[in-house]
Amino acid sequence: MSQDPHATLTDEPRIQALWEELKFYRGKAYQLDRVVSDLRCLLQSGKGFSELMSIPELLDAFMSVCRENYGIQSATVLLKDDLDPEVATYRVRGYHNLPETYPAQDGVAEEMLMFRFPRDRGLLWQLIQQGEVFSALTMQGTPRFKTAWEKWNLDVLQSCTWVPLKKGKDVVGILTLGRNAKGEMIAESDYGFLSEIAAVAATNILSTMQYEKVEQVLRNMQVLYDINQQLANVNDFKKLTIDTLATACDAMSAQKANLMLWNPETELLELKVVWGDIPRGVRDEINSGRRKTRSFALGEGVAGLAAKSQKPVRINHRSKIKQVGSQVAHCILAVPLIHGGQVVGVMNMTNKIKIDEEEGRVLDELSRFSREDEEMAKLMARQAAHNLQKARLYDDSITDRMTGLKNKRHFEESFESAITAAQASGQPFTLAVSDIDKFKVFNDTYGHAAGDYVLIETARMLNVATRPGSRDRAFRYGGEEFVMLLPDTRIEEAAEVMEGYRQAIEDAEFDYDGQLFKVTVSLGLCEFPTGGSDKKSVFERADAALYASKEGGRNQVSVHVAGQNVRYQAPDEDELTAA
Repeated sequence: MSQDPHATLTDEPRIQALWEELKFYRGKAYQLDRVVSDLRCLLQSGKGFSELMSIPELLDAFMSVCRENYGIQSATVLLKDDLDPEVATYRVRGYHNLPETYPAQDGVAEEMLMFRFPRDRGLLWQLIQQGEVFSALTMQGTPRFKTAWEKWNLDVLQSCTWVPLKKGKDVVGILTLGRNAKGEMIAESDYGFLSEIAAVAATNILSTMQYEKVEQVLRNMQVLYDINQQLANVNDFKKLTIDTLATACDAMSAQKANLMLWNPETELLELKVVWGDIPRGVRDEINSGRRKTRSFALGEGVAGLAAKSQKPVRINHRSKIKQVGSQVAHCILAVPLIHGGQVVGVMNMTNKIKIDEEEGRVLDELSRFSREDEEMAKLMARQAAHNLQKARLYDDSITDRMTGLKNKRHFEESFESAITAAQASGQPFTLAVSDIDKFKVFNDTYGHAAGDYVLIETARMLNVATRPGSRDRAFRYGGEEFVMLLPDTRIEEAAEVMEGYRQAIEDAEFDYDGQLFKVTVSLGLCEFPTGGSDKKSVFERADAALYASKEGGRNQVSVHVAGQNVRYQAPDEDELTAA
């Protein structure tokens, strides 16, 4: 049976039309399936993002969704950053399949998580501000924004598609995506989905950042309360300066810190206390005043700038910090201490640390001082300024104006405390009493001005004689008489310390107004509780040992042992060598 040729010609266009219609509906079905898939992905991502309250975890999840959806090989997320107080910047906070470091413009290898670029008025930023997904590369693979690309070293990101993360008018951050395994960029038809998921991510990023800030505020409030409880009743000025700095260093996770105080007479900031990862010997010498340190004028250095402006100075890039010494300064925060509208000092902190399970405190090269750190430091500085001013007033009342040593009043209080502490701990302590030999004759011969000079120098040398890291304290008891408390110290060890002081005085040549002269000192020691069982007996027996030194020819150390005053004899150098 033959076919009708006319029927075949008539049906072929109809069949073709049906095929075209079928292809159209298949495409629609594919598009609907893709839309459903995208909606499901958005729904699941939204739920997943909302359960993550950690920025690193949230960003990792966000990048994973985008990478898996399009087979993208590399990605970064940059978020608005406050590390540079003067410029709004966006810094890498998460990345995938990029090197851990990149060559910074100064030629030094920098951590990828420190890569950032500033917000400006250029074409690239104008496009970011619009909030639409865009391709940052041309079809030939060259940057569309060549000037910005070269200026901010944007090749580091290895990206071609940029997705602004915008909430309202605020650009929270930027997602950058590379190519897929075939070297292809994301198609424009997929920009819609990227915009939708970026909006979901931006909302969750903002809420998570807010949550982290609230947590930080609560932690800061607890820290400030603890600091206030710890330091509010400390009246010893030197102890307060050290405790204040140590507490601030720990609270701010600073690698090292120092405290400078303003001297109104010299009009300079004088370094008084250091803390942190500093050799203990150096730290103790500076904190005890035995090592001379630099002073800074207003406007000089970071501390001088903070003092002059009466505002914190926060620098978070090593290229903007004058590098001194072998340790690289990655970041610095200087906060002025202000009381009554006047700068009384500056607290400086350098670098951040983290706690490693094996190594303990180690330098954290990625952390920087944030705006929250700055606010925390300002509150701490305000409290510190109040406490230090209160302690300074008290310190002035217990300090001998001429020599700078603590006075008799404070000695009596410290002596009583030493007795109580020794009774509680079961550890002994030794009291040393010192007197300048024939001081009245000296004054009559050279004059009282020269005598005052000798008193000042003798007191300084006695203070230098205190042992680094110990709780030794020197006092001016009255006239030419000085005393020293040596806690947790047997009389034999104390006698050795005081013999060193005696020898230093004997060897010294005093030069006053062109006059050269020498003096000597005599000393007496008594140990608690073996030499005396209470404050009165310990002092009287140390004083009796002092007079034994004078009666024995002066310029010597005597100790009260077993009811007798015995002259201390330093071990012979030959004997020590033989031993």
